[in-house]
Amino acid sequence: MSRHHRAQKWSTHSPKLRKLIEPQLPLPCVECRRPVMPGAKFDVAHIQGAEHGGAPALGNVGPAHPQCNRSAGGKRGAQITNQGRRAATNRSKGIRNW
Repeated sequence: MSRHHRAQKWSTHSPKLRKLIEPQLPLPCVECRRPVMPGAKFDVAHIQGAEHGGAPALGNVGPAHPQCNRSAGGKRGAQITNQGRRAATNRSKGIRNW
């Protein structure tokens, strides 16, 4: 879980946003665009990611299937990790970033 999602601001917003989103279901999943049906488990997901300045506000969040949302977060986490590893490898090989 990212620092953003551990922050108290997000942990207090998410349950409130869930209560606002739930009565509007079925809505399309933020990640895969298939409908999230009433009664189904869903995550509150960013439309524009927090790393791109997306705020935890009703206009920037929507429902996402848990597997879709967590898969997308895993891909983003791997991308960040791999960028760090690439930079460290390049430094050790004497390759400069221009």
